[in-house]
Amino acid sequence: MNIATIGSGKIVEEMLQAIEPLQDVQCVAAFSRTREKAQHLADRYDITKTFTDLEEMLNDDEVDTVYIASPNSLHAEQARLAMEFGKNVICEKPFTSSQDEAKALFNLAKEKELFLFEAIPTLHLPNFQLIKEHMDHLGPIKLVQCNYSQYSSRYDQLKNGEVTNIFDPKFAGGALADINIYNLHFVLNLFGRPEEVNYAANLYSNGIDTSGVAVLSYPTFQASCVGAKDTTGVNFAMIQGEEGYLYVSQGTNGVQQVTMKKKDEEEVIISIQQDDPRLTYEFRRFQEIIKNEDYHTRDALLEHSVHVASVMEAARKQIGLA
Repeated sequence: MNIATIGSGKIVEEMLQAIEPLQDVQCVAAFSRTREKAQHLADRYDITKTFTDLEEMLNDDEVDTVYIASPNSLHAEQARLAMEFGKNVICEKPFTSSQDEAKALFNLAKEKELFLFEAIPTLHLPNFQLIKEHMDHLGPIKLVQCNYSQYSSRYDQLKNGEVTNIFDPKFAGGALADINIYNLHFVLNLFGRPEEVNYAANLYSNGIDTSGVAVLSYPTFQASCVGAKDTTGVNFAMIQGEEGYLYVSQGTNGVQQVTMKKKDEEEVIISIQQDDPRLTYEFRRFQEIIKNEDYHTRDALLEHSVHVASVMEAARKQIGLA
């Protein structure tokens, strides 16, 4: 993969560090609206080309994959444009702001026989796969709880009158889209799309959700997804069944340690040590899917992303954000 980046935030630098151990994966170009930001990335990570004109970058034949980490509201249009130029796309979460946008991108990827992925590391972590393998030990599931709460310095900026992209309704920001999205991916990838979605949120004066609780209703159980950027909490996930539970410490974005307890048995650690940076696992998998021309896996991942987009859109509509 010869990657070109769109965006200059912290997640771009985390991605650039994550691909360093991977063979045949490198960043060859960086795009930003300002030359200074693009050049900062280029100097730090030995990127040979910088651009401030997006179409000029997309015309570069050396680039075969575009990594999008721009404000949320720009994801769909930039992904569409990149694929129109014949590029594979890896798009940061949230994939799109609506189900229709997600479906349109899915259809375009199929039409052009390109690879399109949502960059959500949870799904590709070894410990997440171990959770799937141990689910049948729990018996009928009754409750799922997820909490990912992380106080944001940009919340302080918001309180001081500075509205950054992540707290701006115009850019499809908010706690659900930025942080609770990890919990939605976790639950939907394990259990599929829920029958009902209810979202209650703490709203700032501009209407953005700074924290909230999404309740996903399934035929035989309930799942609660808590996400906050205005408070800090104990980050975890727990899947509770009639025969036992699985507990994920430190939250769904990293799935760092997983323990299981069955009836009348001691709690045991079932997870393994994940030594690579969390984004390395997803990029390694994307590389394999592209190399093997595995369109079946591409489609399965995209179908999941469409489902998450539909749940997020339904939740945001309930608080007037979509």
